[in-house]
Amino acid sequence: MSRINRRRIALIICAVAAYFLLIFLLVQAESGSNGDGGIHSYRDAFWYSLVTLTTVGYGDFSPQSLGGRLIGAVFLILSTGILALLFSLAYSLLTGRLFPHFRLWRHRRSKWILFYPDNEASRALASHFPEDCVIFCCSDRKDNPSFLFLGDTPEALLSLPFATQGERLLFAMSEDVEQNEHLASSLLSRPVRIYCRGEGLNESLPDNIVRFNQYDCAARLYWQLKPQSPGGEQIVLLGDGHFARSLLRQGILTAPPECTFELFGDWHLFNALHTEISQLPPSILRLHFHSEDWTMSRPVLQSASRIIICSDSETENRDLLRLLCQYYVTKGEFHVRAHPGFQKAFYFGTPDMLFTPELVMRQRQNMLARSLHDMYRNSVDYPVPTWEELSDFLKRSNLAAADHILTKVRLLLPEENILTLSSETCRKAAEKYETLSPEQREQLRAIEHYRWYTFHALYNWQYAPVRNNAARQHPMLVPYEALPEEERAKDDNAWLQLSTLSSEVNV
Repeated sequence: MSRINRRRIALIICAVAAYFLLIFLLVQAESGSNGDGGIHSYRDAFWYSLVTLTTVGYGDFSPQSLGGRLIGAVFLILSTGILALLFSLAYSLLTGRLFPHFRLWRHRRSKWILFYPDNEASRALASHFPEDCVIFCCSDRKDNPSFLFLGDTPEALLSLPFATQGERLLFAMSEDVEQNEHLASSLLSRPVRIYCRGEGLNESLPDNIVRFNQYDCAARLYWQLKPQSPGGEQIVLLGDGHFARSLLRQGILTAPPECTFELFGDWHLFNALHTEISQLPPSILRLHFHSEDWTMSRPVLQSASRIIICSDSETENRDLLRLLCQYYVTKGEFHVRAHPGFQKAFYFGTPDMLFTPELVMRQRQNMLARSLHDMYRNSVDYPVPTWEELSDFLKRSNLAAADHILTKVRLLLPEENILTLSSETCRKAAEKYETLSPEQREQLRAIEHYRWYTFHALYNWQYAPVRNNAARQHPMLVPYEALPEEERAKDDNAWLQLSTLSSEVNV
């Protein structure tokens, strides 16, 4: 028991003891009085104290002696405080628990979107949802009357008798990953879909739990807003850590051919995890891991088309930007993972940008990935597993292909500044593809093959004459020129699918 609770219990015991002492003294003081309406028993004393403390004051009993009147005066003085306390308790009950629970009951068949805990990330994500179904758990904040702020835990709210009558979503948004995992595991038996902030893949998780993290959200959003130019860019990454590794991984998967990454910092972990990616031919991708400090590579910085400052520390990123602005001449833009500052740069990676339903829930990406797989199943004459039966690796492969659709649309429509997919842009890209010459289509075949090649290399697949999934070996991990013609023709499907996807992008 905490010190605060022990103190409260002691105060309650003292108050009760003082009350009974006053009752005893009142009966003793009035024992000698004989007038009508006097207090002659403990029953009379209890009744008198009750009507006095509640300010009712029927007047059927009143103290006759001087001592009894002094004790009665104490009851009169206490009655003002008791009445204020009762009103305070009633108001607290109505606004703090009873009224919010009644509001929940009224919306019992609506979607509940629960956030725990109440922090900057939760508030950023909650701002994108309809206000009448947003609930903050374990929060005493009252600054937004449109949201529900409850002191209850998610477990308590989802245990309410009417909590199973509608769709329930829970976003576990704590920076403490273990706390989120513990909360998710405690709700496995409840009918709630849980989006759990944490690191790692969604492999071997129950169907109602989805992991996400701010690093992948930042990477997907960055390359969506700042896509790489066709024809090859020279991109510098300053910094290492979670954000830098996620940016590089996503950049590799969405890069057009001949892109070059100049990498400064400690990339030993990335190299240890992705041993095959550095073996890609230069016509696909160039990764230059610099052992020297970035301050010693002035020519690289000066020639880069962009410089991404992306360590895990915002303070460090700002310091690097200040040094670059003061002492270096560069032709490329500065892109900084930090809150906006005074220096001219593109700032990204702040919670209000990262925590959106599209980046956290990935509903569109998942829908497109499923559509791509279904189209593949319908195009072949041999059994193919359903989406639910796919291995985690093949699901990730389809998700990567879904992310690359935007790159394909941009390659087909280079004159347009396309930041997001839409039905209209997919339709226009599909129409543009139909007008291409055989030579141009051959180039697009090669791009799709190298995208597939790069994804497998990122997960350390290698060439072997016979496919072996367990050993991560595949006979098609070869340069495009070495592919048989029937394998090259299969890459047409990735571009022909744009026409079909145009009807599903906006769903």
